[in-house]
Amino acid sequence: MGKKEKQNDSLDWIKQGDDKSSDDAALDVSGDLVLEGSLGIAEVESMHQSLSQILDAHVDVTIQSESLSRVDAAGVQLIYAFVKEAKSRSISVKWESVSDTLVETATMLGLHDGLGIAGASDA
Repeated sequence: MGKKEKQNDSLDWIKQGDDKSSDDAALDVSGDLVLEGSLGIAEVESMHQSLSQILDAHVDVTIQSESLSRVDAAGVQLIYAFVKEAKSRSISVKWESVSDTLVETATMLGLHDGLGIAGASDA
Protein backbone atom coordinates (compact mmCIF):
# COMPACT_ATOMS: atom_id res chain seq x y z
CA MET A 1 0.00 0.00 0.00
CA GLY A 2 2.89 2.36 0.71
CA LYS A 3 4.10 2.05 -2.88
CA LYS A 4 0.65 2.87 -4.26
CA GLU A 5 0.31 5.87 -1.95
CA LYS A 6 3.65 7.21 -3.16
CA GLN A 7 2.58 6.87 -6.79
CA ASN A 8 -0.73 8.63 -6.12
CA ASP A 9 1.03 11.49 -4.31
CA SER A 10 3.00 12.30 -7.45
CA LEU A 11 -0.24 12.49 -9.42
CA ASP A 12 -2.26 14.71 -7.08
CA TRP A 13 -2.88 17.32 -9.77
CA ILE A 14 -4.56 14.67 -11.91
CA LYS A 15 -7.16 13.74 -9.30
CA GLN A 16 -8.13 17.37 -8.88
CA GLY A 17 -9.31 17.57 -12.48
CA ASP A 18 -10.27 21.21 -12.89
CA ASP A 19 -7.53 22.51 -10.61
CA LYS A 20 -5.65 25.13 -12.62
CA SER A 21 -2.45 24.54 -10.62
CA SER A 22 -1.39 21.63 -12.81
CA ASP A 23 2.18 21.96 -14.02
CA ASP A 24 1.73 19.30 -16.68
CA ALA A 25 -1.37 20.23 -18.64
CA ALA A 26 -4.20 22.70 -18.47
CA LEU A 27 -7.24 22.25 -20.62
CA ASP A 28 -10.88 23.07 -20.72
CA VAL A 29 -13.82 21.91 -22.75
CA SER A 30 -13.21 24.77 -25.19
CA GLY A 31 -10.52 22.57 -26.68
CA ASP A 32 -7.53 24.65 -25.63
CA LEU A 33 -4.77 22.24 -24.63
CA VAL A 34 -1.51 23.44 -23.11
CA LEU A 35 1.11 20.76 -22.54
CA GLU A 36 3.75 21.72 -19.99
CA GLY A 37 6.42 19.98 -17.99
CA SER A 38 6.41 16.25 -18.49
CA LEU A 39 4.19 13.93 -20.50
CA GLY A 40 5.36 10.44 -19.73
CA ILE A 41 3.95 7.07 -18.86
CA ALA A 42 2.97 8.30 -15.39
CA GLU A 43 0.75 11.03 -16.83
CA VAL A 44 -0.76 9.15 -19.77
CA GLU A 45 -3.79 7.60 -18.04
CA SER A 46 -5.12 10.85 -16.64
CA MET A 47 -4.26 12.77 -19.80
CA HIS A 48 -6.21 10.16 -21.77
CA GLN A 49 -9.26 10.90 -19.64
CA SER A 50 -8.89 14.64 -20.25
CA LEU A 51 -8.44 14.19 -23.98
CA SER A 52 -11.49 11.91 -24.09
CA GLN A 53 -13.54 14.71 -22.53
CA ILE A 54 -12.46 17.06 -25.31
CA LEU A 55 -13.35 14.49 -27.96
CA ASP A 56 -16.74 13.89 -26.34
CA ALA A 57 -17.40 17.65 -26.33
CA HIS A 58 -16.74 17.63 -30.10
CA VAL A 59 -14.93 20.99 -30.06
CA ASP A 60 -12.06 22.09 -32.26
CA VAL A 61 -8.69 21.77 -30.52
CA THR A 62 -5.70 24.07 -30.32
CA ILE A 63 -2.55 22.57 -28.83
CA GLN A 64 0.41 24.46 -27.40
CA SER A 65 3.40 22.40 -26.32
CA GLU A 66 6.22 24.94 -26.28
CA SER A 67 6.67 24.43 -22.52
CA LEU A 68 6.77 20.64 -22.72
CA SER A 69 10.19 19.75 -21.36
CA ARG A 70 9.99 15.95 -21.45
CA VAL A 71 7.90 13.50 -23.41
CA ASP A 72 8.38 9.78 -23.79
CA ALA A 73 7.04 7.27 -26.32
CA ALA A 74 3.83 6.72 -24.36
CA GLY A 75 3.13 10.46 -24.32
CA VAL A 76 3.69 10.85 -28.05
CA GLN A 77 1.57 7.78 -28.78
CA LEU A 78 -1.27 9.22 -26.71
CA ILE A 79 -1.16 12.55 -28.56
CA TYR A 80 -0.95 10.68 -31.88
CA ALA A 81 -4.01 8.56 -31.01
CA PHE A 82 -5.87 11.70 -29.93
CA VAL A 83 -5.11 13.53 -33.19
CA LYS A 84 -6.09 10.47 -35.22
CA GLU A 85 -9.39 10.05 -33.33
CA ALA A 86 -10.15 13.77 -33.59
CA LYS A 87 -9.71 13.60 -37.36
CA SER A 88 -11.98 10.55 -37.58
CA ARG A 89 -14.65 12.60 -35.77
CA SER A 90 -14.09 15.61 -38.04
CA ILE A 91 -12.64 17.63 -35.16
CA SER A 92 -10.02 20.17 -36.18
CA VAL A 93 -6.66 19.98 -34.40
CA LYS A 94 -4.37 22.96 -34.75
CA TRP A 95 -0.89 23.35 -33.31
CA GLU A 96 0.01 26.87 -32.15
CA SER A 97 3.46 26.00 -30.90
CA VAL A 98 5.47 22.81 -30.68
CA SER A 99 8.34 22.01 -28.34
CA ASP A 100 11.58 20.74 -29.81
CA THR A 101 11.33 17.82 -27.39
CA LEU A 102 8.01 16.73 -28.86
CA VAL A 103 9.28 17.07 -32.43
CA GLU A 104 12.42 15.05 -31.68
CA THR A 105 10.57 12.24 -29.91
CA ALA A 106 7.80 12.08 -32.52
CA THR A 107 10.36 12.00 -35.34
CA MET A 108 12.33 9.24 -33.63
CA LEU A 109 9.11 7.19 -33.36
CA GLY A 110 8.05 7.92 -36.94
CA LEU A 111 4.89 9.75 -35.78
CA HIS A 112 5.86 13.32 -36.74
CA ASP A 113 3.66 13.48 -39.86
CA GLY A 114 0.72 11.75 -38.17
CA LEU A 115 0.67 14.39 -35.44
CA GLY A 116 0.32 17.14 -38.01
CA ILE A 117 3.11 19.20 -36.47
CA ALA A 118 5.07 19.70 -39.68
CA GLY A 119 3.53 23.12 -40.37
CA ALA A 120 3.19 24.29 -36.77
CA SER A 121 4.91 27.52 -35.86
CA ASP A 122 7.46 27.55 -33.09
CA ALA A 123 6.96 30.07 -30.33
